[in-house]
Amino acid sequence: MGWVGVWEKKFFLCTVVPVPSLQLDATELLLATAAGDVAAFEQLFGLLHKRVYGLALRVVVDPALAEDVAHEAFLSVWHSAHSFDPDKGSAEGWVLAMAHRRAVDLLRSRQSQNRRTDTFTQQMQSTGAEEPADSRALQLDEHAALAQCFEGLTLKQREAVTLAYFQGLSYKQVAERLGATHSAIKTRLRDAMASLRRCMGS
Repeated sequence: MGWVGVWEKKFFLCTVVPVPSLQLDATELLLATAAGDVAAFEQLFGLLHKRVYGLALRVVVDPALAEDVAHEAFLSVWHSAHSFDPDKGSAEGWVLAMAHRRAVDLLRSRQSQNRRTDTFTQQMQSTGAEEPADSRALQLDEHAALAQCFEGLTLKQREAVTLAYFQGLSYKQVAERLGATHSAIKTRLRDAMASLRRCMGS
């Protein structure tokens, strides 16, 4: 296991690397990290991890997601430390800005995924078919029965559904991606939704 793997293990076990009493400041530590100094990186983590986690928690709210954000942020710090310019701002601000971007990206990704799931659910119910008792059953990644029904679609139907409802492409974009006409894609998606409703109804 490389040092990054060891560090990840430390992070998820909430093991904080002690910061020596004669510590360098964040700028010196970040510059040393840019030169590949692992010890400096660990000291930087010990110095800033609470602030990074706190910022992430304020953005994403969920503690587990905040841990993921902090983890990804510090990995980005390690890989991107060479781009830090002390003449343009403080090291702490640079690290926190990176964490904030990670948190916002994660939040937007979650929101986008939720919108696609809602759209898929609405399409499934658009013809007035009886609504399932638990609407979460309509999420492919959370319901084995629907996943099985999805696999029962034709390859072309699965491609169209994936692009339209899980990648958020418009009918026109789906048509261009699959080399089909706009009307063909609409028909393909309508037939796919009907097949899924029949399968789930049975």
